[in-house]
Amino acid sequence: MTRPSPYVRRKWLGREIKRLRDEHGMSAEPLARAVGFSRQQLSALENGHLGPDIDLVSAICDYLTVGAKRRTAIMDAATDGWARGWWMADAERMGVRQATYADLESGAKTITEYALALFPGLLQTPAFADARLRSEPARHGEAFDPTAAVAARAHRQQLLLSAGGPRYDVVLDEIAIRRCAAEASIVADQLQHIIAVCAAHPTTVTVQVLPIGISIKGHSAYKSAYSIYRYRDTPDCLAVAVDTLTNDLIHTEPEEVRPYLSLHSRLKTAALTPEMSIGLLRAVAQEMSTPFKGVSA
Repeated sequence: MTRPSPYVRRKWLGREIKRLRDEHGMSAEPLARAVGFSRQQLSALENGHLGPDIDLVSAICDYLTVGAKRRTAIMDAATDGWARGWWMADAERMGVRQATYADLESGAKTITEYALALFPGLLQTPAFADARLRSEPARHGEAFDPTAAVAARAHRQQLLLSAGGPRYDVVLDEIAIRRCAAEASIVADQLQHIIAVCAAHPTTVTVQVLPIGISIKGHSAYKSAYSIYRYRDTPDCLAVAVDTLTNDLIHTEPEEVRPYLSLHSRLKTAALTPEMSIGLLRAVAQEMSTPFKGVSA
């Protein structure tokens, strides 16, 4: 997970170009004309579209006489924005939405998540991931391959847990651990897997359960699962991915990110301690392992 996220680097680059324009009191049209590019090309650059035009970025730096240190940072971001991560070659088979998460995870220093109704993808077992991916075929394109998608989730988890991987901190709603989102035996194994991961990686993986009946400061009403990413190469840039039914929302603007940081702080404060959370996971895993009404052995 050492390669910077191309998506986040493009977004940072776009904001930096806009900042340069503002500093020089220039609107987009005259700047594009001055450096010999179209307004549409400059707009694509500032909006973080795929493959920033390196020549355009260089021309802007030349025209606005950007200092050496700042120019290096800008050109490095432009180069990173062109990078093709491991997820690109198989994006349609693994799922475009999952490929987006793999991009956001790349180069992350920390990943902070709130999981509302399902176990987070980064901690899913192959059996649980397979059950979930096959349960909602309408959410995926024609080229989608559940086997490839499960393999991709396993690879993402491997990168997360590898030496030098990001710190991972998740608040797991009690709804997620008690809802049978797969066969009871699969859910029980999934819970045991989370317990084992936490035990094997005590300094880099933290799981806290948010009890259903707990009081949250300000009576916060969380509406969906989300992931927050902080980066090594771009420490002043954060990204938030918000899980929705159809298309995930990706926020990189500071004013869009701040509310999630505030909300997550309140959720962590209300959640059980990591030790108490592991105890609850063990208890629920035991319940899931025992046949009960409505679920066959």
